Amino acid sequence: MSKILLITLLLASCLAAEYTKKVQLPSITFQMAEDDNFKAMQRNCQWCHSYGYILNQGKQSRKFWNKSVVKMREVYKAPITARDEKTVTDYLFKHYGNGELE
Repeated sequence: MSKILLITLLLASCLAAEYTKKVQLPSITFQMAEDDNFKAMQRNCQWCHSYGYILNQGKQSRKFWNKSVVKMREVYKAPITARDEKTVTDYLFKHYGNGELE
């Protein structure tokens, strides 16, 4: 029994060791297009998504962007108004769209 207790204490002390080496993470800045609709996109999307998330979607159709905004509102319960749904979709399609409606 004392062997088990000794091994348990030894393992527990290993877990309690403090790791003090500092880690420097890179900072990545994403440039987003700014226009009259930018604030609506920022207000509604940036709560959960970085700008990188939007840029990593690639150039998409208007339908894709609208479905994404509707999904955020209906599935994930994002507080996006009907007016902002259109405004955000317009912004995303104008700046990150592929020119196709479908």
